Amino acid sequence: MNNNVLRKTMIQKRKTLTKKQRNLAAFKASLFLPKLLSLLPKNAKIALFLDGFGEIPTSLIIKFCQNHQFSIYLPITKKNKPLLFAPFLHPKTPLKKHRFGMYEPLTCPQISANKLDAIICPLVLVDKKGNRIGMGGGFYDRTFAKNPNVLKIGYAYDFQLVEDLKTQVWDKKIDLLITDKNIYRF
Repeated sequence: MNNNVLRKTMIQKRKTLTKKQRNLAAFKASLFLPKLLSLLPKNAKIALFLDGFGEIPTSLIIKFCQNHQFSIYLPITKKNKPLLFAPFLHPKTPLKKHRFGMYEPLTCPQISANKLDAIICPLVLVDKKGNRIGMGGGFYDRTFAKNPNVLKIGYAYDFQLVEDLKTQVWDKKIDLLITDKNIYRF
């Protein structure tokens, strides 16, 4: 199966999950957060995303990070550019829906990924070597290519982990994966 077919199949599988199943997966994944985030410096700057396309919900990870004095940033998309990131002070930050249907901060100072300690990113598929396939826009790949030293953490359901993916030269690996069943290092 080629990656586009795999992507469509996995997105459809995520969409079949009930709200209860998604929230249970988020709760189970949150149990791994103390171990994962102990790898980061105190007062770390962490980029996260707001779930919106069937991804594992991010509300618990956002709450956990804020309770532990981590600064949270959300991605800002610009066509064919690496992501920029804006502070997220939940629930005070005004949000807008961008052209791909995700929410991002309306107006805020923005920083580049090299100012972050970690980026927790969404994905559609990931293999056992850390190769990640996203929604197809290339935003995280461009960001990771320009900022190879930032800690790259995938956040997904365990069923999104597959044996092997065909990758392209522009596909960038993640360092860690947190799921509802485990933490994986690549």
